[in-house]
Amino acid sequence: MEIRVLRYFLMIAKTENITKAAEALHITQPTLSRQIRELEEEIGTDLFYRDSRKIRLTPEGFLLKERTEEILELTDKTMEDLKASSDKVEGMITICTGLIKSTDLLTRIITEFRQRYPNVRFTIMTATADTIRNQLNRSLIDFGVMLEPVDLTGLSFIRFPEPERWNVMMRADDPLAEKESICADDINQRELIVPLRGPIAAELYRWLKKEPDELNIVCSNALGGTAAYLVHNSHAVSLNVDGSLPFLDHTKIKTVPLSPPLTGRSAIAWKQDAVRTEPAKRFIEFISCFPGMENT
Repeated sequence: MEIRVLRYFLMIAKTENITKAAEALHITQPTLSRQIRELEEEIGTDLFYRDSRKIRLTPEGFLLKERTEEILELTDKTMEDLKASSDKVEGMITICTGLIKSTDLLTRIITEFRQRYPNVRFTIMTATADTIRNQLNRSLIDFGVMLEPVDLTGLSFIRFPEPERWNVMMRADDPLAEKESICADDINQRELIVPLRGPIAAELYRWLKKEPDELNIVCSNALGGTAAYLVHNSHAVSLNVDGSLPFLDHTKIKTVPLSPPLTGRSAIAWKQDAVRTEPAKRFIEFISCFPGMENT
């Protein structure tokens, strides 16, 4: 099973059309059809349902598509890492981060790092801490920025200096928007949007002094941007960490801190036993010496 043929297969799965896939791949349609038939023969199963208008994935095809995306992601990252494995400090650093206040400091660190090493490029993605940890364990990313509580076993990490503050997000015309702070009694009877991550949600339930089934939870949500749309188009309020929406339109959406305050910490982490490129090694040295970062 060749990487090249897997890329062919993925393009067909994306376009659902052999002719369009061949054009995108800059090969002839008969050549592409032959390669896919040979792949099916090698695997021993059909990957597509074929009709006159389009082709669709079989269940086996869906499985191969999912695995192929993982294989190609790891392959591409490996090639980038190999290019950056010499002493010359150039190449790619891949970081996955949550939408939190520490992202602001992270981007300032990256900006200063690139002033010293201008040939290093960055790929920055967004995900929840559970997804980030999984990607670190599988060596799909170099660094992850995660909001605690999160299991950091097997990872090296440095904590960001400032705590992450929790608040309530509501429409600007909501009566709660006039308050300087919000206590649990203010929102216990409201429609609530809460974080999707279990450990984070558990901390908020403790602050609310309620069990989940005692609250009117209308949605569990992973990203602050989606929560903002939900808040804007409903009467719900959302519990969010400060920094998940850094540039709010305050004429439409407002945030108010919790009282008593609820805060957490965030950390940038990397896999302890990973083979690191020269840019990744230099980045660890750089963040370790960056003012305010807390080495563990």
